[in-house]
Amino acid sequence: MKRKDYKSYFKNVIVPVFVYGAFTGLLVGTVVYFFKWVAEWLTEQSEKIYEYAHNYWYIAVAVVAGVALLAVVSYFLQKWSPETVGGGIPRAEGVLRGLLTFRWLRTGIAVILNSWISFFAGLPLGSEGPSVLLGTAIGGGTCKLPLSHNSWDRYIMTGGACAGFAVATSAPVTGILFALEETHKRFTPMIFLMALSSVLFGVTASNLWSMALGQHSLPLGALFKVTLANLSMKEIWVPILLGVAVGGLAIGYNHLVFWIGKFYDTKLKKVPQWARLVIVFVLTAVIGVLAFGNFNGADALFGGGGLIVKVADRANFSWKIVFVLLVIRFFMIAFSTGSGATGGVFIPMLSIGALVGALLGNAFVAMGMDETLFSTVVMISMSAFMGATTRAPLTALVFMLESTWNFSNLFYVAITVFLSYFLCEIFKVEPLYDVLLERMTDKQNGGKEPSIVKVVYTVQQGAFAVGKAVRDVLWPANTKVSEIVAGDVSRMDDDGERKLYAGDVLTIITQTFDISATEAELDEILGKQPDEATKQT
Repeated sequence: MKRKDYKSYFKNVIVPVFVYGAFTGLLVGTVVYFFKWVAEWLTEQSEKIYEYAHNYWYIAVAVVAGVALLAVVSYFLQKWSPETVGGGIPRAEGVLRGLLTFRWLRTGIAVILNSWISFFAGLPLGSEGPSVLLGTAIGGGTCKLPLSHNSWDRYIMTGGACAGFAVATSAPVTGILFALEETHKRFTPMIFLMALSSVLFGVTASNLWSMALGQHSLPLGALFKVTLANLSMKEIWVPILLGVAVGGLAIGYNHLVFWIGKFYDTKLKKVPQWARLVIVFVLTAVIGVLAFGNFNGADALFGGGGLIVKVADRANFSWKIVFVLLVIRFFMIAFSTGSGATGGVFIPMLSIGALVGALLGNAFVAMGMDETLFSTVVMISMSAFMGATTRAPLTALVFMLESTWNFSNLFYVAITVFLSYFLCEIFKVEPLYDVLLERMTDKQNGGKEPSIVKVVYTVQQGAFAVGKAVRDVLWPANTKVSEIVAGDVSRMDDDGERKLYAGDVLTIITQTFDISATEAELDEILGKQPDEATKQT
């Protein structure tokens, strides 16, 4: 690389990534910290209310009525900001991939308020998804700063999303990997550097606020205290059986979520959104006040972080109670997601995996496994279920390491995650977030058919793409650079390694619902084209 190329790369890539990432990370770390602080307080108050209502029928009736009212309030917030309907992670992924549009300020305000309503009502949804969408919205606000170039928007929002994930889950490395494996499904230096900068500053800001206020900053920090025994080769049958069982359940869970979504969109198409929310909210309240046995509404409902810790510590739950909790959460999480209620499914999915691990752990102990391995089985099952449903095995593996800080079982975790993931591949089960995102894009585009267009662009002097590799550029959604002509040399660039320079002529194929909007994005990336230079075929 020539010296001037080093200077250009430092000026046009390294500095903007550091500055934008740092500023976005600091904002996201602060806002998400206080968002989760209030969310945890609301959850604690809700648990007390459900516990109190469990003993007095008239209080129980009032709670059910109050929750129904909260559902109506949530509906009006969703009408004001439709971007908050459903899970935060698939919505954020759609925005970051250029598939969905959103209004950053309205989305940020609505996702905070609507999530708090869901948590206070007791819905089995987590704050991780909303934190990702909130981080994306804050990144969208950062993009409006005077010195920001429009072509940086999706990079900055990616950094905000990763910082939101990292602060919410206390897993910074997983937050960085989230951008690469889950959000954009590719590795590029620019995405990695933006995610790294935002996550580091976001987690730092969150920890500083925690120290200043004397609060715990790790919502899943208790998992670090769970003592995990180490598996050995003589117990190799444990991760093998565990991987097959978890994979089978992940297939069933994804199909259930897909079926419920289709059921809502077809059979219940004429049922208004407010009625869907009221049904799910009231059902949640009924379960909360009627919880029986050696568990309460807090175990059956809410995000599930506390339940994971209880199960991993082998709380006083019989296998029957674990089974009941699994059935309740299995269906309630799916119904809550399908209804469009605001909230995330990341930690709720982990709670399902932990409950599955508890059931299998009891069975394995009966089959001769050492009882000290019970907690290990629970945690590995949790990780494998998440990796199989989302089809993000590396994220699942790294999250397991960060949440338990146990590296001795890495080999056995990898076996379980691989087998569960492999089963989903064999049965061609779509990743959960991708299917939820597809539903959102279908609703946004209103059944319109996309057009496939070929355009020819010339990279202009001083354009955003100059000096950057093809794979480093976040092109419009469903866009591929099929040919690059530099001087008299024409070639394909399937690997995306070719750097772009002024004067290069690109043949671009794009599938789009709005060719004018797509051309406007390409103008931002490659420079405004002379009218006669752009050709459509």
